[in-house]
Amino acid sequence: MDVIQVSFFFLISYLLSRVFVVLKIPELILYYLFEKKHVSVPKLTFVLILGTSLISSIIANVITVLTLLPLVLLLQKEVIAIGKNVRKLNTLFLLSFIWGGNIGGIGMVTGTTTNGILIGLYEIYKIPIAKSFTFISWMAWGIPLVLLLCIAGWLILMLVFQPGKNAKTHDFAEQLSYFSLSRRLQKVGFRLAISFAVTASALSYLLTVLDQHKHIILFATIIWTLVYLYLILFHDYQVEDGSKVRLLKFRDTLADIPKKGLLWIGLGILITYLIWQARLHIKLGNWLTVVMEGRHSIFWTYMIFALLATFATELVSNSAVQVTMFMVLFPMTKYNPDLSWQGMLIITLCSACAFMTPLATPSNGLGFGSSRRLSYKYMFFSGFIMNLVSASLISVWVFYVVPRILILFA
Repeated sequence: MDVIQVSFFFLISYLLSRVFVVLKIPELILYYLFEKKHVSVPKLTFVLILGTSLISSIIANVITVLTLLPLVLLLQKEVIAIGKNVRKLNTLFLLSFIWGGNIGGIGMVTGTTTNGILIGLYEIYKIPIAKSFTFISWMAWGIPLVLLLCIAGWLILMLVFQPGKNAKTHDFAEQLSYFSLSRRLQKVGFRLAISFAVTASALSYLLTVLDQHKHIILFATIIWTLVYLYLILFHDYQVEDGSKVRLLKFRDTLADIPKKGLLWIGLGILITYLIWQARLHIKLGNWLTVVMEGRHSIFWTYMIFALLATFATELVSNSAVQVTMFMVLFPMTKYNPDLSWQGMLIITLCSACAFMTPLATPSNGLGFGSSRRLSYKYMFFSGFIMNLVSASLISVWVFYVVPRILILFA
C-alpha cells in the first residue's frame, strides 16, 4: 500500500467523521435502535462497544470518539435517572465507547495513525510481504480480530461492573428524539460513508494488482479525493424546505474539540518527551536485546513485545512506543529475520490497544477529559485485565492467522 494513498484515505475519513458529528448520525442510529424499547444495560453496552469499533474501523479512532462524545453525555445524563451506582455506570458507558474506538482502530488501515506509520516503514525497509498489505487484505484479518476483541472486552466489562439486568435506560429514545435534522442530508452522509469504504478498497486493490501502473492509480486516487472534497465541502444539497446547504462548513472541521481531552493528550506527550530526554528507551532496548537474545521462541518473544507495548502505552504516546519498540526489535532481527514484519505488526496493534489510563491513547484522553463522575478504580482494574487479554489475543492472531490470510493476497 502506498503511503500517499493512505494519507488521502485518512483525510477523507476525518472529514466524513465531522459530517457524522454535524448531522447527528450516531444519535439517529441509536434512536432507531432503541425507539420505544427498554434496553438492558448489558445489551446496550454490547451494542455500543461493537458499533463504535465498526465505525472506528472506517474512520480514525480518535475521530470516532470525538464523533460519539455527545452520546456519552446523553447516556450519562440518563444514568442519573437510574439513581444507583452513578459513577460505576458512567464509567461503564464511557469505557464501552473508548474501548470500541481503540479496538476498531486496528480493523482497517485508516483506523489509526500508527497503522499508517507501519505501512510507511514497511515500504521504507522494503519488507517483501508489504505488497500483501492492502486496504482489503488488512480488513480480511483486521475485522475478525476486532470482533473477537469486542466480545472479550464486553465480557470483561460485564464481569467487572456487573450492571445486572434490572438497570434500564427507560426514556432513552425520548432523550434522542430532538435530534431530528434533515433526513436527506443524513442519508447522504450514510451513502458517502459506505461509498468511501467500497471505493477506497477498490483503489487499494488496484494499486496492488496493477503495480506497473502505480502512477495511474495514484492519479485516480487524487481525482477520487477531489471528488469527495467537493461533495463534502462545496456541493449544495437541497433539503426538505427547499433551501440548499452544504454537508460541512470549514469551521465545522475543527469545532467542538474537548479542551480537557487535549490536556490529557498533552500530558502524555510531555511524559513521552521526558522519557526520551532521559534516554530510558535506549536503556530498555539494550536490556531487552540482552535478555531476549536466543532465549525465547518466536511466539513468546512476540508475547513479551505485545505486553511491553500495551503497558508502555499507558504512560507514553502510542506512536512513541511504536517507534521505540521498533528500535528494540530491529537489532534482534539479525539473529532471527522472521521477527521483522510480524513483530512490527504486533507492536503496532498493541500500541493502539491500551485500556487502563486516560494517558493511554488519544481516544482515552479525549473521552475522560469530557466526562465527570467517573470511577477510576473500575477503569484501572478492568483495563488491566483487558490489556492482558488483548495482548495475548493479538499475538496469537498475528502469529497464526494473519500469515495464512495474507497468502491469499500475495
